[in-house]
Amino acid sequence: MRKTIWLLTITLMLALCYVPATQAEIIDEIVATVDREVILKSDVMGEIAVLLPSLPPDELESAFRTALEQAVEQRILVREAQFLGVDVSDDDIEERLQIIIGQYPSYDEFLKALEGAGETMSDFRERMRKQIMAVTVSIGKRKLFAKEAIIAESDLVQFYQDHEEDFHKPERVLLRRIFLPVGEGDTAGRTRIKARLMALKDELELGASFGDLADNHSEGPEENGGLMGWMLRDDLVTELATVAFSLNEGEVSDVIETKFGFHIVKVDKHEQAGKATYEEVHTDIEPLLRDQYANERFDKWLAELKKRSRVRIYI
Repeated sequence: MRKTIWLLTITLMLALCYVPATQAEIIDEIVATVDREVILKSDVMGEIAVLLPSLPPDELESAFRTALEQAVEQRILVREAQFLGVDVSDDDIEERLQIIIGQYPSYDEFLKALEGAGETMSDFRERMRKQIMAVTVSIGKRKLFAKEAIIAESDLVQFYQDHEEDFHKPERVLLRRIFLPVGEGDTAGRTRIKARLMALKDELELGASFGDLADNHSEGPEENGGLMGWMLRDDLVTELATVAFSLNEGEVSDVIETKFGFHIVKVDKHEQAGKATYEEVHTDIEPLLRDQYANERFDKWLAELKKRSRVRIYI
C-alpha cells in the first residue's frame, strides 16, 4: 500500500509539472534562492500551470506561494539526497517515464506537451530524477522518525478520550454466501439456477454445513466457506443488503434473486452501529500517533535544513 501511495505521489507530481505552460507569457525573475541555487518565477508557474484555468484570481497568489514553498523544499531535499548518496537508477526513471507517457493519448502528444512546456527529454529526465530523490528522502525520514517515536499506553488512552467522536462504527455483518450466477435475460437459466439454490436451501435446513456447501457449489469469488468478510450496507446490492441486515447472528436467508444471479447468505456476526471501544481501536491509534510524531519531527528537521541552506524569498 505504501509503495502504491509513493508511486502515485511521484506520478502526480510529474504529471502536474508537464502540462503545457504558457511560458512565453511569463516575464521571468528570480523569486527565491537556496544558497546559490536560483528559483525562477517560470519554474514555479510551471508547477501550477494545470491549476490556472480553474483558479479564482484571488487564490492565484496563495497557490503561487504554496508552489514556491514546495520548490524550495524540493531543492533542499535533493541536496540532502545527494549528501546521503540516494541513487535513482535509469531503470527507475524509465519506469516512471512510461507511466507519465501513458497518461497522454499518444507518445506524440506527450512530446508536444513537453515542447510546449519548454523542456527537452533530457531536462525532463533530470527533473524527474530530482523529484524522486526528494520524495525518497522525505519518505525515508518520516519512516525513521515514526520508528523512533515512543508511544506509551497512556498516550493511546488520551488520544481515544480526546477523539471519541471519531470512533463511531457503522452497522456491519460478517457474511457468507452461496452464489450461482445467471444472465439477467436468461429466463430458462434463471428457473434452473433458482431450483438448484432451493435444493441447497433444503439441505441447509436438514443440517448441512453452510461452509461445505459453499465450497462445493458456490461460483462466487469467495473462499473459506463462502466468506465475504465484514460488509457494510453500501458494500452490497440492495437486495442482499436488505436481507442480510435483517438477519440475526447465525441465521441463513431464503434464496435471494438479483440481476447477477441467485444467492443464499448467512450472517456469522451482526454488529450494530455505535461507538467503538478502546479495546477495539487501540491498535489503530498507535500508527496515527507515530505518523503525527513523524510529521512534527520532519517539519522541525526541514526547518533546520532551511536555516542552514540560507533560503531567501524575494517576493
